[in-house]
Amino acid sequence: MTIARLVVLAAIVTATPAHAQSVEAEVLFRDGKTLMKDGKIGEACDKFDASDRAEPSVGTELNLADCREKNGQLATSWAVFRKAAVAAKTAGDAKREAEARRRASRLEPRLAYLTILVPDASRIDGLQVARNGTTIDPELWNQGVPVDPGDYEISGQAPGHERWSAHVTIASDGQKASVEVPRVKPFAETKPASEPAPVVPAPVVARPAQPEATPTTFTSMRKIAIAVAAVGVIGIATGAVFGSKANSLETQSDATCPTSVCNDPHALQLNLDAHSDARVANIGIIAGGALVAGGVVLWFVGAPRAAHDEVAITPVLAPGALGLSATGSF
Repeated sequence: MTIARLVVLAAIVTATPAHAQSVEAEVLFRDGKTLMKDGKIGEACDKFDASDRAEPSVGTELNLADCREKNGQLATSWAVFRKAAVAAKTAGDAKREAEARRRASRLEPRLAYLTILVPDASRIDGLQVARNGTTIDPELWNQGVPVDPGDYEISGQAPGHERWSAHVTIASDGQKASVEVPRVKPFAETKPASEPAPVVPAPVVARPAQPEATPTTFTSMRKIAIAVAAVGVIGIATGAVFGSKANSLETQSDATCPTSVCNDPHALQLNLDAHSDARVANIGIIAGGALVAGGVVLWFVGAPRAAHDEVAITPVLAPGALGLSATGSF
């Protein structure tokens, strides 16, 4: 019984890895196995890859290589199998080394190759060639490299030169494609912009000062003043005529009936006509005098003045008042 226990213990020790796997690597590895069983190949590969980065191991790399093969990434699978073979040899695990090499050899006939050709004429100082943004070591130029199926952008660029790029698609197993990098073009020499022609200002022509227009004596206001005064004179003349007639009628009435009490109808009528004509005479003389006075005011207000002088004429209409209001500078 004791001997049997010793044999079992020895077997366990023999099967135990040389060092324990980290917790993170173990969790990721188990997730990968579960995803593989569920048929989620792409996600399983990412888990195995993350586990191997956390702590590399032959077992993880064999599972990762197998996953990449099932996911159609033959070139990546081939590279991981070869890596696992080296790790297994280092660890002294001949069985796993043999398995890794067998699987890698089985993939080789199915690999697709992409060759980036860089002729001597295209090799200039500072030239960098990249595949999907990753710089390719010059030692790999002009050499077929296994690649997974997919689209690839090959680019070339050098200091002081334009960037060149081309696209190629790897669509099937065993495909062989190549892309030749031409001599990249130097940046076009930019000519300095020609200096703009000097702007010559247009000659300034001095214009003689225009003499101010001589103001006319008979301005519009003065013409109105003459018309108003003329109407006033006519009013005064009319008043004088009616005044003279009133005096004549008054004289005839007094001759017919000299006393203060008079019963002569003719004398009374003459007296009434004399008073009527006197009223007309008074109105004509007063109104005419006012118009003449207004005409005089308008004459002076309407005197010729400079263009900047202003005069405002405003009609005045108020209880007991009728006339014109003149404001401004005189």
